[in-house]
Parts: sequence; C-alpha cells; structure tokens
Amino acid sequence: MKNILITFSFLMLFNGINYGQNQLTINEFKKLCNNSGLKFKMPQGYKTKNVKENRDLAYSFAIINSDASMEIRYTIWSLKPILKEYEESLKNKKSMMINPNNIYKGRIQANVLNMTGGKMYNIGSFPPQAVKKEFNADDGGSCFFEFNCEFGKGYKYGQFMYLHKNNIADVIITFMSNNKKTHSDLMMAGFHSLKFN
Repeated sequence: MKNILITFSFLMLFNGINYGQNQLTINEFKKLCNNSGLKFKMPQGYKTKNVKENRDLAYSFAIINSDASMEIRYTIWSLKPILKEYEESLKNKKSMMINPNNIYKGRIQANVLNMTGGKMYNIGSFPPQAVKKEFNADDGGSCFFEFNCEFGKGYKYGQFMYLHKNNIADVIITFMSNNKKTHSDLMMAGFHSLKFN
C-alpha cells in the first residue's frame, strides 16, 4: 500500500490553533515579514494591539486605529519549510504530497467557515495584473462577512484579504469593525500595509 502524505489535511486541522504565540513588537513583526518575503508599513493612526489566543485562526500581529473602530490582524505562512518536504516527496514514488502553492485555496475556504460558524460567503478574486502591481503577489482576493466565532469576539463585521506568492508565502489579513457603512472606508488605511518584496 502506498504511503500517502496528506499534508493539506494536516495543515487544515491545525489552521485554527494558536500555539501560544508571544506578542511581537513591531520590529519583531517586521523581521518575521522580511524572513517570509514581505514588507510591513504601519498605517498612520494605528498602534499595536495584543494578540488573543483563539481556536479559529492563529495570527501573529494586530493593530488598531485611534478610536478603536478598525482592528487589523495579520496571519503569515511561509512556504519555504514545506517546499523542501514537497521536493523530497517528488523523489519518492510511494508518497504523494499536495503542491504547497495550492494549499492557500483550501485555507481561504476553511477561513470563511471558521469566521462565520460554518456559513459560506463568496470569496472574490483580485484581477491578476492589479494584485501583481499593488502587492507583488501571484494571487489575491477578499471576502466580507459577519463574524460568528471566538476570533471575531467584540466585532460584528469582518473582511479578510488573502495574498499568495508562489514558493514564498501565504497571507491572510483580517479587517474587523462594527459599522458596515464605514467598514470599507476604514480598512483603506491598512489595505496596502503588507506587500511582497
């Protein structure tokens, strides 16, 4: 019988567990970004906010604006470690592993379900030329939804933006607010805060 590595399922299982991550300073987060092929620019009028442990989506950094009307949380998965595993699996005919550049597609679907308590929302894709120009990413998109989860406690509305760069990293940036009318305007201050190098 073939030895099958189901990496996708393994990653999805642990997608929502925060492993007691330490609170990062802005400089530590910038270093994490740099090591993952990204650059971070703090939006004007924002300050850091403590990371809350939760079972829906692990994140390593959060910021909030001056009147607490918009919080932004950042989740980054570097693809470099798993790419090495994938390349090794290609040498073994008895093993099968999903290409790490395809994992983000499942991650974003699972994220919608985690954020909404199982309700599916439409995930829109950014035009390829725009996502390349604005974020230096190979794919990206966003989804607006109403929270029904531990992650979103204290907020009614969420919008996550996903970014993917082949062989480099996957990113989910979550924008959180309580006012549907002002949500889009509020998120624009931090919309381009994280980009690929």
